[in-house]
Amino acid sequence: MIIWVIAGLLGLATGLRIGWALVNKQSLVSTAMILALGSLGTVAALNWQPLTLLIDTALGWPNVAVALSQVALIGCAAGSCVMITTVASDRKPAVIRRLAIGQYSVAFVIAMATLVAFFRAEKEPEMAPEEYMRRNLAPGGSSAWLLPLLYVLLALTLVAWAGVRHSNRTRRGRALFVFSIGMVLMVLASAFFLLRAVGNTDVLGVGAAATLLGCAMLVVAGGSLLPSIEDWFGARRELRTIQPLLTELHTRHPDVGIGVRPRGPLLFRVAEQMSLISDSLYLEAIAAERVRMRTADTSRQRDEDESEALNIADIADLDSPPVPADEQARGIAEWIFAGRNDDAHAEFPGLNWLRQPTTFSDREWILAIAEQFRDLAAGAPAEAARSQC
Repeated sequence: MIIWVIAGLLGLATGLRIGWALVNKQSLVSTAMILALGSLGTVAALNWQPLTLLIDTALGWPNVAVALSQVALIGCAAGSCVMITTVASDRKPAVIRRLAIGQYSVAFVIAMATLVAFFRAEKEPEMAPEEYMRRNLAPGGSSAWLLPLLYVLLALTLVAWAGVRHSNRTRRGRALFVFSIGMVLMVLASAFFLLRAVGNTDVLGVGAAATLLGCAMLVVAGGSLLPSIEDWFGARRELRTIQPLLTELHTRHPDVGIGVRPRGPLLFRVAEQMSLISDSLYLEAIAAERVRMRTADTSRQRDEDESEALNIADIADLDSPPVPADEQARGIAEWIFAGRNDDAHAEFPGLNWLRQPTTFSDREWILAIAEQFRDLAAGAPAEAARSQC
């Protein structure tokens, strides 16, 4: 049961990576992650004894599932190594691609050598994977384990070192750290298997080492799923944050969202709704600025083309006001909030107030305004109740 939980989590992580690769542009990192997670899930599934027996019987060769597990483990090491070296490298894409092909080629040669050594060895009676490892990893056992174990140990050591080095406090950085911890556990398990293959050791039994490998798989699966879990919860929180502002602006500009399809991944829906808020804010600002200019100088007759000169490009070229970011966001939120009573241009602070501070991305700026507007909307009923009293 535990094996299938591990295999299921790794399969889920692989499926999410495949779905992400289908939605977005395919890349070396996506392909490497799919290979690494899929191969590791295959290793977990092949260690389920009924499936092991089924594969051995179907292929007509005892213990062939163990050899396939070795190949899958090599594939996991190769995919992880390509993933981390691609992320950490600052070289040109063509050079990175050639390096990835070289790493895959080395892994392919080692996998083929492992299979050839297995099929050339004498057939052994059918046995459980753990019992097979206990016999063949003893001194004097099969030497076919040495080359794949050495490759896996070296490749995963590189992955663990680079992963820990490039971890940070961001969402993806935390996931990389958890993934790297799983790689460290896999390195420890591989090191034990290698030591047992070259000399006798009583430090840890095969069963305990296999359990350590299973824990490593769980940690790797957790690190791979962590970004998707955090993205989902973060997207739900952001939807709740922007909903009051989105509802208010939609009543003023219902045509902005025509033709927009709200279905799709949750992250895309959040980005889509933020773009609607951004478009509506700019429309409100341009209209308010035109009204302000007309009322400020009523004696001057402006040509209609001149009054249409204000556009989004003008706002993008402005500098944000010299006030703190939270005060700037609250000024925009108060302007929108004050315009709910059929006065859409009340207390307009100016076009430059819509320009996000240099430390804010477009998404962070929309969230900051939405948070201020939500606080104002939440406090309105309480103020109305106090005024009635």
